[in-house]
Amino acid sequence: MTRDEVLHVLKVIPENTGRLIMVGVLASQKTIQGIPNGRPNRYPAALKISDIFPNDPRVINLIHYNTKEHDTLGYQLLAITELGGDNLHGLQLNIAWPSPDVLKAYKKVQQTKQIVLQVGGRAFKMIDDSPKRLAAKVAEYEGIIDYALLDPSGGEGKPLDPQRIREYLYTLQAKNLNIGLGTAGGLSPTTLGLIEPLVKEFPNLSIDAEGLIRTPEDHLDLNLASEYPRKTLLMFNKK
Repeated sequence: MTRDEVLHVLKVIPENTGRLIMVGVLASQKTIQGIPNGRPNRYPAALKISDIFPNDPRVINLIHYNTKEHDTLGYQLLAITELGGDNLHGLQLNIAWPSPDVLKAYKKVQQTKQIVLQVGGRAFKMIDDSPKRLAAKVAEYEGIIDYALLDPSGGEGKPLDPQRIREYLYTLQAKNLNIGLGTAGGLSPTTLGLIEPLVKEFPNLSIDAEGLIRTPEDHLDLNLASEYPRKTLLMFNKK
């Protein structure tokens, strides 16, 4: 929500970790129009977004965007990119299977911006939770997106099922796509054991946390938000 929160977390991040810390800022079609979100402690005012992102080699700055209006998605993506400012590295699209053609057109205009495609609960339902269909669907985005994030939880803190995620990851890996893989779901400093077996099998895996590093009032818990990447880096380094 603020640059100060980001700087607080970065205090525990050493130089040259070999990994990037994602600074994720939520935005929606409503918030970029100045309409408050139902979760005001997660969605900053649109005009404040650019102030949050630091110019720091340890981070990847992403706007996490969701919308129900797909017909004008291309225009929306260009608009939120402008709101991200000079330090924005790209977008995470929390959208169920957006048009690959729209994303391809966006990348032609914004060639340096990275795209993370979140595969959330609704997206999984649309492919009947099938690993084979998931791999085929993600393959449609090869050359367009940079990462696919398997996130059945969608920021709600629901724990991931390591066995199920493993099946999805192996099926995607077998496609040999030039797309980075990530997963999320109920991760926090105390639940990294859920993901540790997967890290040994998929050392380049990216992971994400949201719901369980927040206070009961739904503010970012700075202690948890700092402890999470610190422990994560230790886990990846001992794989």
